[in-house]
Amino acid sequence: MALDAMTAIENFASGVFSSGVSFLFTWGEMLGFICLALLLTRARSTTAMPISPGKFFGGLFACAAMVSLPSIINASGAQFGFSSTSFDAIAYVQPSTFGQAAGAANAVLSLARLAGVGFVHAGLNMYRMSALEGHTALSASESVRAATVKVVAGTALVFSPQLIDALLASIGLAF
Repeated sequence: MALDAMTAIENFASGVFSSGVSFLFTWGEMLGFICLALLLTRARSTTAMPISPGKFFGGLFACAAMVSLPSIINASGAQFGFSSTSFDAIAYVQPSTFGQAAGAANAVLSLARLAGVGFVHAGLNMYRMSALEGHTALSASESVRAATVKVVAGTALVFSPQLIDALLASIGLAF
């Protein structure tokens, strides 16, 4: 019975992971292009209050980051000292270590990678929305803080195999 549950977890994770990552990258590109068009339209508008250069370039950066989400994730991972990732399913746990549960453990790590991509996407969207009109300086700084936490946590989840290796090496354990 336990083997059936592990197989179900593996099958569920493989289907959700591949379509989820593809969806998030496509959604990020589409949202980035739409927001860029709205930003350029708002900057060109003469009826509304003119947009400040800082807000314009901040919005431009956020839109470009949404369009190039895989590159942004790899760049943020490089800041932590990790090599780039290919966003494939994770094959970290070996059957010699976990036996029959190795496939299920890899499936859970793959779902964590998917959640990490979602966190980074949400964080970049929060960066974009923090410059909206009506935000006070306090609420905008709170949005930037929350977005930074989401991007860092998402990057850690995307690079979870490298993070596990670094954590095990730092405390002196070897599997």
